[in-house]
Amino acid sequence: MEEGPEPQELMEHVDHNLESKEEGRHGSKKEGNKHLRAAVTAAILAVLAALGSLLSGHAANEAILLQSQASDQWSYFQAKSIKSHLYENDRTLIEAFAQIAGNKSGGDELVKTKLESKIADFEKQKKEVEDKARDLEKESSHEFSEHQLYSLAVASFQIGIVIASVSILVDAGALYACSIVGGAAGIVLLVMGYTLPMTK
Repeated sequence: MEEGPEPQELMEHVDHNLESKEEGRHGSKKEGNKHLRAAVTAAILAVLAALGSLLSGHAANEAILLQSQASDQWSYFQAKSIKSHLYENDRTLIEAFAQIAGNKSGGDELVKTKLESKIADFEKQKKEVEDKARDLEKESSHEFSEHQLYSLAVASFQIGIVIASVSILVDAGALYACSIVGGAAGIVLLVMGYTLPMTK
């Protein structure tokens, strides 16, 4: 049976590890600064990712709300269309009954005038409702485009955070530079989403 290490040997081994860690702390202040810089960068990117996530969620909610309002307007448009068709059918029936009764003038002119006036009103109202529905659809599409840009910004920030964290573990300056690039891409996407012009 093998014997384990003597307690004296274990104590020497622990002392040696502690001494080497102390030397590493004092001997590498520059390395510590690099790690601190990468950690601060990761924290800043996390804050920006949270901001982007809030903007993305808000834009998605607005897009859904506006699309719902546009759907309501299209339902209203359909109701106006049905009423307009009913008045057109009434006018056709009055003309047909007048011809059957032998009135060659086409029916009671007063009734026809009222029906035509109603039909014209409904057509005007339909146009207004249609325009409003189309405007709401455009706004919804715009909000959804903002949402997509914000989501891409959040993804860029998250990639930057991961790369910054890995750069601390493996002590690689190139990885830290990549995390900065990821953060910069996220900032550009955030600004693009915020300043996205509304299409006509």
